Amino acid sequence: MPHPLWVVTLLTPVILYLRSKYYWLHWMRVHDTQPAPVYPHRDRLLGIDWMLDISKAIKSYSILQFWDGLFSSLGNTFWTKNVGAWIIMTNEPENVKALLSGQFETWQIAGVRQAAMVLALGPNAIFSVNGHAWHDARTMMRPSFVRNQIADLECTDRHVEAFLDRIPRDGQAVDLQELLYMFTMDISTDFMFGYSTNILSDPSSEALDFTRSFDHALLSATQRARLGWIVLLMPDKKLNEAAATCRRFIDRYVKEALASGMEKERPYVFMNEMFASGASQEYVRDQLLAMILGGRDTSASTMSSLFWILARRPDVVEKLRAEIAGLDGRKPTWEELKDLKYLNMVLKEALRLWAPVSTNSREAVKDTVLPKGGGPDGQSPLFVPKGTACRWSSYSLHRRKDIYGDDAEEFKPERWETLRAKWEYIPFSGGPRICIGQQFALTQMSYLITRLFQTFESMEAADDKPMLQSVSTTIALVNGCWVRLTPVGAS
Repeated sequence: MPHPLWVVTLLTPVILYLRSKYYWLHWMRVHDTQPAPVYPHRDRLLGIDWMLDISKAIKSYSILQFWDGLFSSLGNTFWTKNVGAWIIMTNEPENVKALLSGQFETWQIAGVRQAAMVLALGPNAIFSVNGHAWHDARTMMRPSFVRNQIADLECTDRHVEAFLDRIPRDGQAVDLQELLYMFTMDISTDFMFGYSTNILSDPSSEALDFTRSFDHALLSATQRARLGWIVLLMPDKKLNEAAATCRRFIDRYVKEALASGMEKERPYVFMNEMFASGASQEYVRDQLLAMILGGRDTSASTMSSLFWILARRPDVVEKLRAEIAGLDGRKPTWEELKDLKYLNMVLKEALRLWAPVSTNSREAVKDTVLPKGGGPDGQSPLFVPKGTACRWSSYSLHRRKDIYGDDAEEFKPERWETLRAKWEYIPFSGGPRICIGQQFALTQMSYLITRLFQTFESMEAADDKPMLQSVSTTIALVNGCWVRLTPVGAS
């Protein structure tokens, strides 16, 4: 006869499963929700196959397309299991609105997403925290992005000129993506520290080592998080070394600022204001790393994708240059940049097709209901138990043909002449956590694009390689953005 302990051991998982099933069905009845489609798992017990499929897609630089295909075949919201944990995947605007705004307190940065951000940026970074900690960090950052800070283009112009100086005038091919990441690094550190890394004009080995380490830390942490807790918990010596290099680099700037008494020419310097508020050195370091992610990677990613397509769309370049010609060659003011309507549409379209943060996630901290995803047509509410992660794909959302039309995959700036999108368009996220540096980024990009086409009259692709995207916290072009530019008057 079986020992009672063995009976208990064997029956406990069954009892827990039945209890969970009953609780789930009870909640569905109470809230009148419907089930959503489920990924066709080969391993229905733990969903190890999802982790393997994701790993394969990451290695082939096709994870965004992999998810997009699943939305097409399964529906705009579906369940999948990753190493035993259920996950919701969605590209439904109403669900994204609930995640980011309507149910903001319910859906937080937690679980594997939070663990990845802590690994890469630190435990205090604004992208790692919730509640009062997040509110305090955002309040501290807000003065950096008021209009008088954004509209002062002197700092931007200095780094744009350094960027333009690095572009060959003899038709030699150049990787604009590499230069753009240098440019955004220089301007971000200048904006935050009060002085710049100057990687474009005078790169130090320390600064270059930091950029490589920062990229590796972000890519490694986020990809491991997508594969689940088991992979995230495995030791990664290279990731730890990269994160340590990033901390040392920031600490050096912090110590220099403290030693110099934080006296800078500009009236407002983000780092100085944090120290003046009584923040610790560790807290300041974590926020600076978060600001570099927000200020460097997003703008460089967007402009790399934009220039990749412009090098293959001379018709768009011609229209851009015609509009920019209205400035009569002078450097634009902030007000004039706002009036460049076609340029603004070009940027909107680039952000639609290649939003730098192409996917993101939150975790439910209590039982809740998403407005859509359930039922045969996906239009019924969907019950979500506490602890469930929900990942949305702006890449797929921005390509939905039922929203953007049959030409949703095409780069067509003119669509923004009449299009008025709300939660169908989220390149800067939305709700209380909407990107605080949105206008700063748009101003930077608009100014650089304007000055580029005041300096060069044409841009053409220097290779025929496909656009492959590596997906970290932001997307980057695997093959770079290799182009040839012709200076104004050279032809």
